[in-house]
Amino acid sequence: MLSFAAFGAGLLRILLTVFQTVHCNSHTNCLCPREVGDNVLLEDPINEVDVAIVLAADMSGSINQIEAKLQRESYAAALESATVLKVIKEGMHGKIAVTFVEWSSRGSLETRVGWTILSDANDAAAIAEALRKNSERLRSGPHGSKTSISYAIDASVDAFDKLPVPTLRRIIDISGDGSNNDGSSVEDSRQRALRKGIVINGLPIGADVENGETTTEYYERHVIGGPGSFVIPADSAAAFQSAIIKKLIREMSSASGKAHC
Repeated sequence: MLSFAAFGAGLLRILLTVFQTVHCNSHTNCLCPREVGDNVLLEDPINEVDVAIVLAADMSGSINQIEAKLQRESYAAALESATVLKVIKEGMHGKIAVTFVEWSSRGSLETRVGWTILSDANDAAAIAEALRKNSERLRSGPHGSKTSISYAIDASVDAFDKLPVPTLRRIIDISGDGSNNDGSSVEDSRQRALRKGIVINGLPIGADVENGETTTEYYERHVIGGPGSFVIPADSAAAFQSAIIKKLIREMSSASGKAHC
């Protein structure tokens, strides 16, 4: 006959097993570790994040290999910035979700970092390593020569369907140095994103003028949209990293409800 103590211990093991099964099944937001790039970046359990951001970088024909590498390095360094990490920690949940994609012509898009939770320096270092790895890009690679901002927006909107965590705020960050010259209307793609409650912010590169508009003016009038949307221009390649940091801080400040200058 089982003693009362043995019976109690057995019952406790059963209850723990049942609890673990309920806590981490297909109907919850529990995430087991998975690989993003070559790094295991997600641990369970992960609940809501303060904001989910698609970082969408222009890799069209106007971007040479040096500029492509600079963009990746700038994003990597910005995500590792102590200031950015501090603002993330000030959010309600203290974590965000990010994915990094590169785009060019219609149908040409490469996901360099899938959806990843960013909450501390270790997460940032793993993301940065994935961005920097194999950074050399040949023109014969997967990227096309034209610029389809509309496709970048459409693909970014679709990426949110794969977001593995809940959030009340979804943002697409588009960086690029030219106007939409391939694919569908950029205004139509923008409206599709806005109908889904997704905000589009812009990081226009350079001060070129096309059809009477600077790149910044074009992004302001045709690309960005949604509550609180904005552009932060980078007038030169050297200013790109600083612009990314400013943009991320502004987006994170909105999540935390605090102002950061």
